[in-house]
Amino acid sequence: MRKMVLLSAVLALTAFFSGCAETGDASSSAQEQTSSAAVEEPVTEPDTFIDEDGNVYSEKPTVHVRDVKELTDFEYVIEDGKAKITKYVGSEQAVIIPDSVEDVPVTEISYYAFEANYDVVSVQIPESVTLIGEGAFMDCASLEEVNIPEAVTGIDRGAFVGCASLKSVTLPMNVGYVREEVFTACEGMTELKILNPGLKYENWGLEELPDLTVYAPADSEAAKWADAMGKFMPI
Repeated sequence: MRKMVLLSAVLALTAFFSGCAETGDASSSAQEQTSSAAVEEPVTEPDTFIDEDGNVYSEKPTVHVRDVKELTDFEYVIEDGKAKITKYVGSEQAVIIPDSVEDVPVTEISYYAFEANYDVVSVQIPESVTLIGEGAFMDCASLEEVNIPEAVTGIDRGAFVGCASLKSVTLPMNVGYVREEVFTACEGMTELKILNPGLKYENWGLEELPDLTVYAPADSEAAKWADAMGKFMPI
């Protein structure tokens, strides 16, 4: 009888400790799952992006990497089957821009391509060019003469700002827009011809040029704003 009682007691204790072990394993397993879930929480992207210069953006800006190449006096890129002059690195006073590179037409004088080139006196732009970019000839203080080809449709902001020696410019019929400050501080300008009768004025800086006369078709949009400045002369 005693043996039966002892056997029952042993079995009960075994069952008790076995249950405790299972409970401990379950608790440990639950802790491991909780820890794993904490590690696998998705990382929230920051609401803002700060670049190396300290500029803050709502999202990371797209970075355009240009494959810049050099051709004697010019650096250029080819994009979408068109060549863009990105920088003049020569030393000539009279510059002739090529009409093509690698058998690809040059269609743009890109932003700040000639900026602060004090030695350049004249620039011949090829007829293939359709756009003169922002600040393209900015602060070319010795530049006296530059042509705007017939194919040009737009001239971007500040393209000739600070060209104090520039004397005369003709804007052909196809020029559909000229952005602000294009002729700011061009103190030497005395003549501006505008052939497109619908060309609107967007604060080009002409008010600051006391000796400037604007030639445009009578009754044109250009004639109206030029006359309001006291600078109009009919073509």
